[in-house]
Amino acid sequence: MKILYVSDIHGRTGAYEVALERAIGAGVEAIVNGGDVYPLGRDLFAVQREFLEGFFPDYLERCRRRGIAYLATLGNMDLRGHDAAFRRLIAGSPGAHCLLEQAAEVGGYTFIGSAMTTDGPFALKDRCLRDLPESPAAFSGNRTLVSDESGIHEVFDWGSRLAGMPSLSEHLRSLPPPENPRRTVYVLHQPPDGAGQGIISSGADVGSKAVARFLEEKRAFLSLHGHIHESPFCGGRWRAEIGGTTCVQPGQLSGSQCVTVVIDLESLQMERAF
Repeated sequence: MKILYVSDIHGRTGAYEVALERAIGAGVEAIVNGGDVYPLGRDLFAVQREFLEGFFPDYLERCRRRGIAYLATLGNMDLRGHDAAFRRLIAGSPGAHCLLEQAAEVGGYTFIGSAMTTDGPFALKDRCLRDLPESPAAFSGNRTLVSDESGIHEVFDWGSRLAGMPSLSEHLRSLPPPENPRRTVYVLHQPPDGAGQGIISSGADVGSKAVARFLEEKRAFLSLHGHIHESPFCGGRWRAEIGGTTCVQPGQLSGSQCVTVVIDLESLQMERAF
């Protein structure tokens, strides 16, 4: 089975079109989207709902007509208040599969996804968890925000709220267990620590210790990540290995530019394009 992996498009329609053109050209059976699916904008709630009800359904249908399955989780900038709409759209789109904290079977492989990330300096906290149980809360330096189906709301005591939630390490253990790790692909928006896939411009590694330990334990044959757009361009690695798991974090560019990786799941031969 051959797939095209892409992450962090943030609703840029030109980049979506590039990804589909490359998928058709490479003859892939599926596109896998690793999160940060929706656009950004001043009225974030309205902009993301418009994308979910407008461009994205048509895009999924065009993938279906080309015989390309579409698998997607979400990311830290995708509002949780739209999760129910996202699940309904995917459920009603033939050939589309939801990986939002759940699994899907496609082409003899199990894909298991998660949108959750480590708590960081961004204001939006919808997908943020402490990395490890002992990890402290991070603050945005401004307002901290979460969303539900009625809109976006301010959180006034983020530290207390976060302390009452599971850590990322605990959350990952709640994902569906793989029956056959060597036929399992994890699609985790958060990259791991120590693999050169969470490198920011300062050179610091903001990858997750919880993700790294989880991959070492589960020993799936492949994991796909995103979130830190600049990592491969800041001295990081877009392909690495943790405990026998091949990890891929292609990074991402802006505008209509689009970084993608075509992966042959049988041979693990890969081609990155941008």
